[in-house]
Amino acid sequence: MKKQIRVLQILPALNIGGVEQGTLDTVLFLQKQPNIIPFVASSGGKKVQDLEKNNIQHFYIPFNWKNPFAIIINTFILIFIILLKKIDIIHARSRIPAWSGYIACYITGTKFITTFHGYYSGYKNSIKNKFNSIMTYGSPTIVPSKFMKLHLEKYYNIYSNNIKVIYRGIDLEKFKNIAQSRIDNLKNKYKIDTSIEKVITLPGRLAIWKGQDLLVKAANLVKNKKYKYLLIGNGNENYKQQLNKLIEKFNLVNNFIIDEDCDDIPALYQLSDIIISSSRKQETFGRVAIEAQASGKIIIASNIGGSRETVINNHTGLFFKNNNYIDLAEKIKYVINNKIDYKDLALKNSKNFCINLYNKNIRKIYCES
Repeated sequence: MKKQIRVLQILPALNIGGVEQGTLDTVLFLQKQPNIIPFVASSGGKKVQDLEKNNIQHFYIPFNWKNPFAIIINTFILIFIILLKKIDIIHARSRIPAWSGYIACYITGTKFITTFHGYYSGYKNSIKNKFNSIMTYGSPTIVPSKFMKLHLEKYYNIYSNNIKVIYRGIDLEKFKNIAQSRIDNLKNKYKIDTSIEKVITLPGRLAIWKGQDLLVKAANLVKNKKYKYLLIGNGNENYKQQLNKLIEKFNLVNNFIIDEDCDDIPALYQLSDIIISSSRKQETFGRVAIEAQASGKIIIASNIGGSRETVINNHTGLFFKNNNYIDLAEKIKYVINNKIDYKDLALKNSKNFCINLYNKNIRKIYCES
């Protein structure tokens, strides 16, 4: 093993999201390792400041440009960075940067690793499948769940011994002992009185596959004016407008809050009575489900994908039928009307997804590469 290993993680941007948080968690851990020097390259974002605060070098590369010309330009930028910083490993976390990273690694002889985070659409289409398949070119390809391993084997013709299952980890300590002042700040921000109101929160990008509209439709069936619903995350502006129209249609304007900029997620969970993960498509892992359990909160999740590996139905949370807002409404009413509390079991289960376990496994992969 080399005395020092220089690892460059590449992704489209550094904003709010599971991939972004996973990248940040990894580099902060690597920085503490005596034999690993971490770097990050992206098109920028709010979390770059977290890197700067910790003296981790970030390279601005326009990985958010989605055209072949940009891929070529970015490839040459990466080659320059590889040679300048003597990078040993490129770790790609998304398709656009992965294409540039793969070519740059091929030219320079640099090790190429991928994490196949997303359940991409079009995997049955030969052209789209080929574009997506770049995420299987890593040696190895890391996946966040057994569900994703089976998906890759079935649709991407990849040997199972090149796939490494490493469940994403979260820092459990971040979700413990949340100061009341932090929770009060969010109460004031959202104008919520928890003495008389129940809070139901759906964190995640505003995208139709995330199913925020299912929660709006479920709320219309629940019909309780004392319930507050928080949709937390940024994303597609057209979809946001559709959600607002739906909220207005059901006369739920006073019940719903859409916030694209919540900077205290642990306090948000503590403010909430129920956390929702309503994705229509299979989540490859589902960080929200683990964060909810680490907070001792009820998680109600779609009964598909990686959530089936992180939530124990009727013990640490509840499943609802995928894409079925009627069943989601029933589960919300069941939890609140029966005062369901899975706190102890949820906290215990969350320990299986501790960041320390993830860090140990990812370090092993880097050091063996």
